Parts: sequence; C-alpha cells; structure tokens
Amino acid sequence: MSLECLITDIASLHSSPDNFLTVFLETSMASNALQQKYLDMAAAYTVVDGVLRRVQELRTDEQFTEIFMKATTAAEALDIEIPEQIPGQGRRRKVPEKFKYSSTSANEDHHVLTLEEYYRGKLYFTFLDILRQELERRFRGEGKNSSDILRSLHSLTDPAQWKNIDQGLNTVHSLCEFYGFQGEETHLQTELRVFHATYTCPERTAKAMLDVFKEFDAHTIFPTLFKLIKTYATLPVSTATVERTFSKLKIIKTRLRNLCGQERLSDLLLLAVEREIPVDNNEVLKIFIEMVPNRRLLL
Repeated sequence: MSLECLITDIASLHSSPDNFLTVFLETSMASNALQQKYLDMAAAYTVVDGVLRRVQELRTDEQFTEIFMKATTAAEALDIEIPEQIPGQGRRRKVPEKFKYSSTSANEDHHVLTLEEYYRGKLYFTFLDILRQELERRFRGEGKNSSDILRSLHSLTDPAQWKNIDQGLNTVHSLCEFYGFQGEETHLQTELRVFHATYTCPERTAKAMLDVFKEFDAHTIFPTLFKLIKTYATLPVSTATVERTFSKLKIIKTRLRNLCGQERLSDLLLLAVEREIPVDNNEVLKIFIEMVPNRRLLL
C-alpha cells in the first residue's frame, strides 16, 4: 500500500474514531442534511455555503502537514514502506515550444523537491479545488446566481428587512425580474411591509407564512406575496425523496401487474409511498359515491 492510499484511507481526522477523511466528514453532514424530508431551501444553501467555507479553510499548508504526519506515523506503525522517490520525477517528456508558457506546461514543468510537497500539490490541494468547483457548479449554477434568488426569497420571511420604505429594493427588483412580475415591484414592497406589520409569524419560514395566509385568508389581500411564498415553499431541495419512490416500483409492479396502466400504477405508488397518512374509509366511500350520481349499485 502506498502513502497516497494511506492519505486517502486513514490519514486523518481530527481525533475521529470513524477513520474518515476530514473533508468527507464535512461533506457527509451536508449530504445527510440535504436528504431530510422537510428541509428548507434557505437552510440547504446555508449548509452548502458552510461546507464551501470549510473546504476553503482546509486548503492550508498547516492542515495538510497535520494529515501528512498522521499518514506517515500510521505507515511506520503498520510497517509499510514509505516511498523515497517522488512519483513522476524520473523521465519527463519535453514540452513543445508553443506550449512552453501555458498554464498546463508550467505545472508539468514544475519540479517538486520533497515528497510532502508532491502530495500537497498533486493530491490534497487538487482534490479540494475539484470538490469546491463541483459544489459551486451544482448549487450556484451559471448566469443569475440561484443562491441569490433563494436568499431573496428567504428574505421575504424576515420582518426586519421590510420596516422602512427604502429597504429591500434590490430584493424586490430581482424577484420581480426573475419571476416575470414586471410593474409590481412597488406593489410587492407595499404588501411585504403591510403583511409583516399586520401578522406575526412564529418562525421565519415559508411554512409559517403559509399557515398565516391560510388562517386569516390573506391570499386575496396579498396576491403577489402569496405567489412568491408558495413558489418558495414548493421548490424541491433535492431529489432524494423522489428517488426513494423507485424502490417501491418493483414491489408494486410485479409480474401479476405487468400490464398495469400508468394512471393506476401512479395511484398504487402514491398509496404505498404515503401509507403513513391516515385514510378514513367512510370518507373515501362518500367521495366515490358522489363522483357518479344515481348509481344502480347500492354501497
């Protein structure tokens, strides 16, 4: 086993008994949080931003030196031979003259002096950079920053941001532009000030605001705000819940139900997935009777 495998497998984690990489401990917490059923979008992006900050904090010489020393100590304890020759420093191909001053050739032409320097630049820093880039690509996207839109939606639930007439102008403008509510910026801003001055939500969440809308029938008074809050509440955080339904498919669609139609299959899947929701059989029968009046069959 090489030292590179040790760095990947056992190398070190701030006194963790589970022997996972420090980086994977950070990302596993975000992964578990993003799979929660009732996770809020703002909370999800807050967790992702925290992971990105932690990845940036881990990209230091001090963090790598600690991991490298633990890997070296573990290799010596297991009688694993530590390589003395730096990988890739033997025969090096000559870089063509036209690529001599490019970033790629400069990186290839760089000679590392120690084994620790090689693993720091070629393995540890490279891994953290790729991880950060993939997280930003997945959650922040291109063009208009999706995280900015989500923060704007989340700010709708904060009463402190809508006390004064000049507050929240940029937020209202970006939301109206993104969702196509042209000409309703002033109206939306007024709705926000009046809503938060009239009602008090127990929590700063979209669900709490929707409960207020439902309790006081306020959707007719604040129509634009209601549309945005409803959109915010129904945005999917992840596809984990949807993917879990596929495990039910092979249970529902057996060989005896192979010719089951799409509509019936969807209904059976819905019953199987949402089996925890209590169903009143009498109420179901009542709805079934009222669907087609004057039935000849007596239920």
